[in-house]
Amino acid sequence: MLQQWPFRHFKQPGLYTMTFLQQPYTLQVSAKSQILWPHVGDRFYYRLASRSCWQTINLAPRSFVQAYLQQWATRVQALLPPQSVTLGLITDTHMKFVNSRSYYGLNGLQHLIEWLELPQLLPLDLIAHLGDIVDGSDEPLTDQQLLWQASRRFEKQACPYFIVKGNHDDHDKYDEHTAQHLPTFQAQTFSKTMWQPMQQQTAITTTAMAGVGYFDKGGVRLIFLNTSDVSFQTDAHGRRRYDHKKVLALRQQQLQALVDLLTATTAPLVIILGHANLVNSRGQNALQYNGKVAHDLMKAYNQGLKGQVKAHYADSEFNVDLAFDFRQHPTSRIGAYLCGHRHVETQYLVDGIQYILLNVSALMGKKHFLTTKYNRAWERQYGTLQEFAGYVLNIDPQKRLLNLWGYGAASPWRQFKI
Repeated sequence: MLQQWPFRHFKQPGLYTMTFLQQPYTLQVSAKSQILWPHVGDRFYYRLASRSCWQTINLAPRSFVQAYLQQWATRVQALLPPQSVTLGLITDTHMKFVNSRSYYGLNGLQHLIEWLELPQLLPLDLIAHLGDIVDGSDEPLTDQQLLWQASRRFEKQACPYFIVKGNHDDHDKYDEHTAQHLPTFQAQTFSKTMWQPMQQQTAITTTAMAGVGYFDKGGVRLIFLNTSDVSFQTDAHGRRRYDHKKVLALRQQQLQALVDLLTATTAPLVIILGHANLVNSRGQNALQYNGKVAHDLMKAYNQGLKGQVKAHYADSEFNVDLAFDFRQHPTSRIGAYLCGHRHVETQYLVDGIQYILLNVSALMGKKHFLTTKYNRAWERQYGTLQEFAGYVLNIDPQKRLLNLWGYGAASPWRQFKI
């Protein structure tokens, strides 16, 4: 435990950069707590304002998880076909600064840190987080620091990475419980923390439209799509016009970026990844705006069509009017769309496109109200192998096979013909 005295002169709420035990830290001071966020390593310190002593949290990879992942990765590597594309995937970590043993908390960051061991265990071409990095319910400085903690760990990876924005990553969950409901994140908070460092990579290409990017290898094009493309607007009272937690959408500029990437592709196989599913198993719109439009564009690509798509809403912010011409590459096709968001594992085929949903990485204890039926069946508990969930995706363009291996609270192996 740390004594209070080294930090007693920091009383005003805010962030302070300092050196502690010869390591750089950021001290976060708020009305309820103080937190020392590490710049290197995984050791955190915190204290509640009402207590005089500091507590230590070490989120370094746990030995039982390392041993489990080593064995799991050895089995997966033996099954990887040559001349294929391999990704590490994780989604919905829902980080909170709560030391919870049954639900969302710092276990989300713990799971991310442990999942980031995979590039050292397997020949991964890319790693990707598919959104909802944070739960968005902590006070704003805490969620900003949690995002930064995630970002710095991705940045130090030798493996290329992509981060998709989730519907909780704009912090609306916290705002709705405040008296004035005013936004506590700025318009560019997530982008500056997560996307700007990501855009410095050379192996990943991001378009001018934030949240859309692609990666090419061996006859496969991976396209990443931001399904939380909702503009940051405030009303006359300074409140957000849109609840970013509930409004999942694609707008004209995102869909134009998708059309441009598909038009320019030379790869015979395209896989698209986002946070939320575009359509449900009945082919109906699963976003508030333009999920079905995006799906119809994917369908048109697979059929090699030329045409125009239009969508008009009472809210013109989401209107779409764009032309497409997909006749140039008649043998190329979109095989699958992968996402998280629903906190289940499932798959369904719509118009020949395989939709594959991945399970939440964050701990979902059986007795919590928001825990899905799928996760209740896993009996997820802290300190067990069902506590976490992660995936490796392998794409074989020659055989048109997609293999998905999961660990923890995930299916061990799912295979799809694409």
